[in-house]
Amino acid sequence: MPPRCDRISELPESLLTHILSYLPTKHSVKTSVVSTRWKNLWLNVPALDLHCEDFPYREEEEEAVLGFLDRLLEFEPGSRLLKVKVKCGSVEIKGLKDRISTVIHRGPQVVDVESCTKYLDPDTETYYPYLEFMPLNLYTSKTLVSLKLTYSGVEDPPGFVCMPCLKSMTLVQVHFRDDSSLERLVSGCPLLEELTLIRDIHSCFVGEVDRFMSVRSGSLKRFRVPLWYGLSCSSPSSAKCRLEIDAPGLEHMVLGEDQFDSIVVQKKLTSLFMVDLNIKFGELFLYGISSVGHMIISEKTLKALELYSRVELIPKFNNLSRLVALFPGNLLEFLPAFLECFPNLKHLILVKSLK
Repeated sequence: MPPRCDRISELPESLLTHILSYLPTKHSVKTSVVSTRWKNLWLNVPALDLHCEDFPYREEEEEAVLGFLDRLLEFEPGSRLLKVKVKCGSVEIKGLKDRISTVIHRGPQVVDVESCTKYLDPDTETYYPYLEFMPLNLYTSKTLVSLKLTYSGVEDPPGFVCMPCLKSMTLVQVHFRDDSSLERLVSGCPLLEELTLIRDIHSCFVGEVDRFMSVRSGSLKRFRVPLWYGLSCSSPSSAKCRLEIDAPGLEHMVLGEDQFDSIVVQKKLTSLFMVDLNIKFGELFLYGISSVGHMIISEKTLKALELYSRVELIPKFNNLSRLVALFPGNLLEFLPAFLECFPNLKHLILVKSLK
């Protein structure tokens, strides 16, 4: 029988590297043993998906990770890395920040970094909380379209933030230098359409706990503060932070838990189409969202509405046509007054709470 033809290896290199870009980098590297044709193919893949804990443990890990990145970045220093995902693991790797800076110089469109959270004191062999700040060239990237930072520190860059192509940003338990850092970061992204924000409500870094956060954007269309793996602000002191929203073009908003002790909408959100609420609120917030067309509200939010109605009139939601509400049985007497707030309601779904 004639030998089998390896048709995959006959494909153009550009197509092979594109296929490999959908694999984690550790799997892409394994293809180097297939044949001579594949030996250095992984070095030309326009994507990096690296989990540092895949490398040898502890003292060998740092040297292995940095050596691997140096080889990758030095192979074709003029080529682009379009997608970059780096999960640093729990323990600090000295020098990793410099490699991330080099990666950003390669013009990626997508960056997803999960920073380390601890460092090991070699004298006491004790782990301490650690905060890894992102390199300054991140804030002036001309190519980034999507950015996700997890457990990272965001510097207050000297000069200004300018990410002219960024459309999506996710900030998970990110630490800012001061209360206005988030506002400056968002304001430096003129095309930003989607923002997901998850605060670290149990920070070990006392000086980094935010007291005030502001989201101001003329381009923002979707804003999410989602439930974070079931965690909530059980301690009032952990949530002492005010959130201000000034985003006149906002269309979708999800506020999934009480990460903030107060939320204020600066201007009425006339473009708002859908809002999903699982929070408590104040008068300025209710007025700001009263133009919404579709609303989903939790039991917590409905109880807050009932308490609010005892002291103030709930504003009319004249544009609301669809409502989904989790309604506790002990508030059924409030239902008629509640429905009067939505004079043009067309679709109503009430889910009775089991509590």
